[in-house]
Amino acid sequence: MIERATLFDRLGDRLVHGFSTRLGGVSRGRYAGLNLTTKTGDDPAAVAENLQRLATAAGFSSEHLVRVRQVHGARVVWARQAQGAEADGLCARVEDAPAVVGVHTADCVPLLLADAGGRAVAAVHAGWRGLVAGVIPAAVAALASAGVRPDRLLAAIGPCIEAEAFEVGDEVAARFPLEVVVRRPDWTKPHVDLVAATRLQLVGCGVPPEHVERVGGCTHTHPDRYFSYRRDGANMGQHLAFIGFRAG
Repeated sequence: MIERATLFDRLGDRLVHGFSTRLGGVSRGRYAGLNLTTKTGDDPAAVAENLQRLATAAGFSSEHLVRVRQVHGARVVWARQAQGAEADGLCARVEDAPAVVGVHTADCVPLLLADAGGRAVAAVHAGWRGLVAGVIPAAVAALASAGVRPDRLLAAIGPCIEAEAFEVGDEVAARFPLEVVVRRPDWTKPHVDLVAATRLQLVGCGVPPEHVERVGGCTHTHPDRYFSYRRDGANMGQHLAFIGFRAG
């Protein structure tokens, strides 16, 4: 049901975090399993039950989950200003506890950031458009505004589409650094490595490479475990990447 980053273990039990899979839910049909959004047409009662199961397993109350309307951009907001916001990154301070911030994905990169000192966290939705727009530097900058140095950040990259499955046009590939664009003789079009692009941006922002952990696998390749927009089409289930603090 939940995949977690071992890097965050050092922050103790007060930190709540995880990347959901599609396992362990009650949704049916194309949403089968732990679908956590109603926006693609799933039964709201099933989604509510799925969220309750996830929250119980993770150790937080679903009432404390903070989300925004995601728009594939670079805006990052703090939990206390999130109501009604359009953004692709959410930050929370330890003082915001028991708030838990979360983003939905189904191929895009879900990124969780945590201050090694346990003062602030962020959840980021980073598809290719968000990566190009700069949502990761925006999230790092938002945390820096709260006194969190980039070299003190811990980062977890969750389940997302990997390079083997992420074929793009030349116009998209041209917007990425050459080192994350993959070309092979047997491919008619280039592919982009979103995981490598995420790592590259994090390190470019000052996050130490050893502070970046990859969690989970390719969403497109494992239909038994993950939802995938590219594989299943627009009306599919979605995961939730979440992070926050328990009250204490």
